[in-house]
Amino acid sequence: MAETFLKDAATRDFAAEEWDRLCARDPNELAVAELEREVTVGELIHQARLRAGQFIAQGLTQGDRVIVARPNVIEFVYDYLAARLCGAILVNLPWSAGNSITELAEILDAKVVVLTEHLVGENPLFDQLGDRRFRPDEPAEIGPDRPVQRLGDETAWLACTSGTTGTPKAAMHTGATWQRQTEVFAQHFDLTRDDPILVSSPVGHAVSVLFGVRFSLLLDSPMILVSRWKIDTAVKLIERYKCTFTVAPTPFLVDMVAYAEQHGNERVKSLKFFPSAGAPVPRTLVRRGLEALPGCQVWSYFGTSEAGAVTAVPLDAEFDKRLETDGIAMPGNKTRVINGELQLHSPEQMMKGYWSGDPNGQLHDDGWYQTGDACDQRDDDYIKMIGRAQDIILRGGENISPLEIENTLLSHSCVQDVAIVGYPDDRLGSRLAAVVVKANNVSLEDLRDYCKGVGLDKAKWPEFMTSVDKIPISAIGKVQRGALEDKVWTLIKQMNQEEGT
Repeated sequence: MAETFLKDAATRDFAAEEWDRLCARDPNELAVAELEREVTVGELIHQARLRAGQFIAQGLTQGDRVIVARPNVIEFVYDYLAARLCGAILVNLPWSAGNSITELAEILDAKVVVLTEHLVGENPLFDQLGDRRFRPDEPAEIGPDRPVQRLGDETAWLACTSGTTGTPKAAMHTGATWQRQTEVFAQHFDLTRDDPILVSSPVGHAVSVLFGVRFSLLLDSPMILVSRWKIDTAVKLIERYKCTFTVAPTPFLVDMVAYAEQHGNERVKSLKFFPSAGAPVPRTLVRRGLEALPGCQVWSYFGTSEAGAVTAVPLDAEFDKRLETDGIAMPGNKTRVINGELQLHSPEQMMKGYWSGDPNGQLHDDGWYQTGDACDQRDDDYIKMIGRAQDIILRGGENISPLEIENTLLSHSCVQDVAIVGYPDDRLGSRLAAVVVKANNVSLEDLRDYCKGVGLDKAKWPEFMTSVDKIPISAIGKVQRGALEDKVWTLIKQMNQEEGT
């Protein structure tokens, strides 16, 4: 199948195929739903044509970039389909991305920028968008002769990556690679049109577009949107629409397991698959999930903006053999570790490059991509992520991964979220600080005792702690460690000054 796909990729019109499938469905069947709204297939087609006409009236043509920064609302689906109809290149960003929206609009020379309504006027920087701002009052609806363009070997989607420091990068995906990323995952879970898809992760991130919006369109199944994550909302939607599948960050899985433990799983028993991403699933959570959600397969997977889902591992009764890993390569992918860094080879799913070039030479001519992730690979090809290579903290000559410590502390009952950063030390080079969310009932000593109790190496115990209301996240969902490092170092200098007076 892979060989056939590659052979035909450049001649297939993926945008047209997706649209034709939608138009062939019963116009009265449910297409998209939120908690308080439902849209039929017929209405979705009408609104997509209307939105495409509005885009065209604003000057959008084939190959132009359109940035969409919305929460999980039905209008995002209109925007997505309209961009496809126009042959435009979609750039989905978190609605809360703030200044990154204007920065990327300049970098990508975006023709149209669609903002969630309540953001308009709140940030003066958005005024810099000028004529790029979407004008929903433009009149025209395109007719049945849609201007869909062949996208097999053309850029169809830009997946933004990095941006924690420096200039954000945008991975260029063709219609073929974009399609294949979705197909591989759908085949992996054997999903059909009888599987309503719960889109719980923000559509500003690649995972929700690939394995939420596009899943639903690929399978001709209902798309159920959780506008803002709340466990009560998610449960209502799962129960109402009998959702069977959702991809969500590990904190969402934490909420789901806690709900099932407290209230039982009757309202969420339709869930069959719950792949979790963003961070490894703690061992304790796996054991709890096996008991609280007995009919649901929980998976952990690792992916990149450059290649989609790369590895996956089921968290089941045999998990002890695999839990400490991030799984093995999914079909069509190969992995290797060179000098402690994970490299990927994925000819069907790999980006064709970065929009502004690849200054660090991460994508080699032979197709291997250097991820920048520190990793170990076992003899059985299972890999274990250690952390971002650039995030490694050098303490007393030892390389320490913040990710390992964070995953340990996240299983502490008083820690809602945590980030580990380094701060300067004359003797050791760096020491470790824990920045904790909701730390009212936990002290630094508590964290150190907990690390000791679970057997974490003493060199990895935090040596300073402060609390925050929320861990700062970049436009593409990465922890802004630089900002936290500055915060910690400022606090420590203040404390030192006070002790000196």
